[in-house]
Amino acid sequence: MRVENRVTLILLTLFLIIPPRGWTEEPVDPSRALHVLAGASGALLVGALAYPLVDLGSDRCDAALVAGLGVSGAFVLGLTKELLDLGGWGQPELSDLLLTLGGGLLAGTLVYALSCLQPAAEEGSLGISAVYAAFGLILSLPVGENLFARTNLSLRPRS
Repeated sequence: MRVENRVTLILLTLFLIIPPRGWTEEPVDPSRALHVLAGASGALLVGALAYPLVDLGSDRCDAALVAGLGVSGAFVLGLTKELLDLGGWGQPELSDLLLTLGGGLLAGTLVYALSCLQPAAEEGSLGISAVYAAFGLILSLPVGENLFARTNLSLRPRS
């Protein structure tokens, strides 16, 4: 492993392990976290669909296309949610759209990096798209749970 890669890996590990000092005392708004999760989930799921369709001959342009499609999916997801809010489903806020897009950018960066590291795929190979889809579905669970709770739906039969 090259020295630059080792330094980057060490800095990334330290960034993830050490909690930020300024954020620990502030309460986190759950809806903000859900917007980031929704954006990341949308980007991962669109990236999972796009990965087998794009000819990934270990080319960075193809990896950027897959990641860009994922970020675009997150943007469309956030825009759709805000348009629904304008229609009376909630309170539309630009910050919600930006948080959803931010989650999509985080996941898109991960998709780009992992897609660049993948060897050239054989024809018809799903490659890492199943992993993208699995993580996208896992990240969508809290978002779906919140939407289910907000709509006051119940699985219990009415008496």
